[in-house]
Amino acid sequence: MLCSEAQKNTILKLLIVDDDDVDRERLRRMLLKSDIETDISEASSVEDSMMFLEDDEFDCVIVDYRLGLQSGLSLLNSIRTILDKRCAVIMVTGLGDEEVAAEAMRLGASDYLLKNQLQSSQLLRAIISSIQRAELEKKLHNMAHYDNLTGLASRPLLHEKLQHVITSQESAAVAFLDLDNFKPINDHYGHGAGDYVLFTIANRLNDALRKNDTLARIGGDEFVLLLRDMTEEQECDRFLERLIAVINAPIELVDFDCHVKVSVSIGIAMVTSDSIDADTILRRADQTMYRAKHKGNNNILFFDPEEEVRQLARKALLQAAEKGIQQGEFELYYQPQMSLQEDKVVGVEALLRWNHPILGHILPTLFLEALEHPSVGLVIGEWVIEEAIQQAKLWRHTVGISVNVSSAQFFAPDFITKLALCLEKNNDFLPALLTIEISENILLKNLQQAIKVAESCRRLGVSIAIDNFGADYASLVCIQDVPINKLKVDKKLIQHLPTSHKDKLLSSHLTTLSKALKIQLIAEAVETNEQRLALLKAGYLFGQGYHFVQPMNADKVTVWIQSRSP
Repeated sequence: MLCSEAQKNTILKLLIVDDDDVDRERLRRMLLKSDIETDISEASSVEDSMMFLEDDEFDCVIVDYRLGLQSGLSLLNSIRTILDKRCAVIMVTGLGDEEVAAEAMRLGASDYLLKNQLQSSQLLRAIISSIQRAELEKKLHNMAHYDNLTGLASRPLLHEKLQHVITSQESAAVAFLDLDNFKPINDHYGHGAGDYVLFTIANRLNDALRKNDTLARIGGDEFVLLLRDMTEEQECDRFLERLIAVINAPIELVDFDCHVKVSVSIGIAMVTSDSIDADTILRRADQTMYRAKHKGNNNILFFDPEEEVRQLARKALLQAAEKGIQQGEFELYYQPQMSLQEDKVVGVEALLRWNHPILGHILPTLFLEALEHPSVGLVIGEWVIEEAIQQAKLWRHTVGISVNVSSAQFFAPDFITKLALCLEKNNDFLPALLTIEISENILLKNLQQAIKVAESCRRLGVSIAIDNFGADYASLVCIQDVPINKLKVDKKLIQHLPTSHKDKLLSSHLTTLSKALKIQLIAEAVETNEQRLALLKAGYLFGQGYHFVQPMNADKVTVWIQSRSP
């Protein structure tokens, strides 16, 4: 039996491609002899057949090897690569060439038949077998190349299409989209509602795209757009602004009788004639999207080559810092904190320094960002606290020690546990002599968590100081909420104090507030005696800076402290 009852009742759409009128008619008659109803179209060239294939779907294409000056192999290649069709393709030829047969199969032909031996039953068997094989391949292809939830392209298919665009040296843009604040929808309404939102967004985007564009979902709430024939950033920006409006429209959750709205962050990398490969373009768009996300909701950013250079430099610095920790390249310098009224040391701040074997002394401004990375910040942060305590013990409880803590270390789940263990191990050191300095930015990142960690430090007997107060945007309300002991006032509020009426007024109010809250004020970056006197007049009692002394290594600062001891 050549076909099942179900197949007999199916109308097969077939396309015969042959430049010989007689051969096309012969193939048509063979097909009409079968029990299966067919809908047959004919083309005499590659160009004609491409027009048919672009406008319609066929179950099977029967292609002659020789098509005038062209080869049926070129059509095979176009069906798979340009049109991305998964239909069955059978190649027929008057030549029994094994190399041609092998090349045809490699390019996606399901079968290879010789014209002079071809019978109606053989052709029908080949068609049915090829269609069945093509359907199975299509299912497997869809499983690998399409997203189950949305039906959109998945990463492998996107990668294929993008690589083809790059190889063809087409102009295009790749836009990486990440929905903002999508997690709360899942958390509040459940994953079913979250899936519905993703499905709705996918449909909206699909409807808004042009015919040749590709939309892929590559996981979670992340989508990627491949926008073909896109040459100008301004054109791309206008197009994506329209998509943002589509995404921002409210989505109705019927089961919850409510509407939700989502925003999106978009990073774009333009595909140009010198683009390297798909992975590089996708990585650039992805990294740019994260930069857009940091700027806030509904932001669009284009890839910046200079930013990539900076990222590579940061990565190299991070790797060097990790190695530097292992090689013992870091050390602590110390800057005394002084009474503004008399030449008396009231505390010392420990400052991290990096002595690179090749680059020499690396400025803190260059490597402090690396400390926010867990692989560096947590390890070196623990070392700094331990080293500072060991040094302070040598001063026999005469002065306290302050250490700066990065946000990565401060918000680490085991920070308090490790701090407690360190203090327990050094039980001959008074916890009250240790001050943990955090930046205003830490409060802005997560105020509630910062309050919890600060309270835990206080319970251990450790003081908390806000470093560079006034450099960022933490409000006085934050300062009131966080259990802090000290405010280290940034040089912005200090440097013009002798001559600025506004700064004098602000400093006066700040000292009044600190007294009311029982918070110690320490002026940073005191560089002149005029500043010292102005600070005293404003009500400050303590300060540090080059007017008193520059940071010194452990040996020098010990001598310096001893020279000022009674």
